[in-house]
Amino acid sequence: MSHHRFFLTEALPTGPGPVELPLSSADVHHVTRALRLGPGDEVVVVEPDGAAWLARLTSTDHGSCVVEVVEALAGAGPVAHVTLIAGVAKSDKTDLAIEKAVEVGVSRVVPVLTERSVVRLTAEKAAARGERWRRVALAAAKQSQRATVPPVSDPVPLAAIIEDLDATYDIIVVAWEEGADTAPGIGEALDEAGATSSSRVAVVVGPEGGLTAAEVYDLERAGARTVSLGPTVLRAETAGIVAVALVAYELGGLGGRRRG
Repeated sequence: MSHHRFFLTEALPTGPGPVELPLSSADVHHVTRALRLGPGDEVVVVEPDGAAWLARLTSTDHGSCVVEVVEALAGAGPVAHVTLIAGVAKSDKTDLAIEKAVEVGVSRVVPVLTERSVVRLTAEKAAARGERWRRVALAAAKQSQRATVPPVSDPVPLAAIIEDLDATYDIIVVAWEEGADTAPGIGEALDEAGATSSSRVAVVVGPEGGLTAAEVYDLERAGARTVSLGPTVLRAETAGIVAVALVAYELGGLGGRRRG
């Protein structure tokens, strides 16, 4: 049976007997009011370092959740080290891309604003989007039973992060539809780059309209490789989900092959 999963704000208190869960006020409300869980119900709680525990509620009085720890559980952290660098799309499309990328095992998400981005954000709105996307990532991590919540950055200009990519990642791949006729697929590109299961891979996808040739040129100068997702034209949010899933599979996630 699948249990409701909650991420703790700090490590579980030590000591014998029942302990109060260090939960956010939103999660306390979720346990006590939305789910109406009470004494005897079991939940999974995850510490900031990824350690997961099965716990049985003994009390939900006075705005707190007190439990008895039943047993330690095996973690479900990401097998692959994959970062999605995604052009911010209109409406809630970026929400969908982040939600599904977290479910398939992404380890980080960096939303970026590009030359063809339709969305224009003030600093205040960018911070608000970042907060919303982190809530999306948290919910997706709970649903998919992950051991950690992948960090999601506030949106930043693509140009501001390009020069740091080579120092941060072992391999950078760019899904670019304009180069699909000559670019290799993701598996072939990872083979050519000598990828292993522990490689840190960044996946870059554009917004609606894709990346410009100038942006791709700057990414290639930073060590990126263009890749093809096939002959069909995918929506921006679909491209991000597909590309991350393919990379995760190639690095051993999603039941894929393990590399040396």
